[in-house]
Amino acid sequence: MSSKRWSYALFPAVVVVALAGCASDNRPDPRDTVKGLFAAMKSSDTLYVAKHVDLEQAVTTLGEDLPLDSGVSDAAGALLGQLTGEGKLRERWLENQIVLGRSLTSSDTAWVEVSFIDKLTRVQYYNKMRLEYRGDHWVINSFRTL
Repeated sequence: MSSKRWSYALFPAVVVVALAGCASDNRPDPRDTVKGLFAAMKSSDTLYVAKHVDLEQAVTTLGEDLPLDSGVSDAAGALLGQLTGEGKLRERWLENQIVLGRSLTSSDTAWVEVSFIDKLTRVQYYNKMRLEYRGDHWVINSFRTL
């Protein structure tokens, strides 16, 4: 087969690969979802938090680190309460300076570095939030509380 024929045969495959690469570039930055979470926590926007945090999965990854009252039957609802309103987790996170670091994306999973810096002691608590791309937005599904 001549080189000209190879070019014509490979052209559709190259176009498909290029378009697939462009499609993934249209995704929002996962850091924007994490920034949005902190903004939603400040304003107690439960709708944003519920849409952008997989509360059921996040609860399972926290283990004993979650400051819930003992005997709570709806752990996901309790986590939502901790992230908004008068929640202790909201208070704990927002009393610190929050610095977003790098993000790493691999397919439909991303990790965003988050540091909480105590305003008085200047001690830095390093954290990573894991996100999953679902439909048209990133959803946080794992984090530590500090």
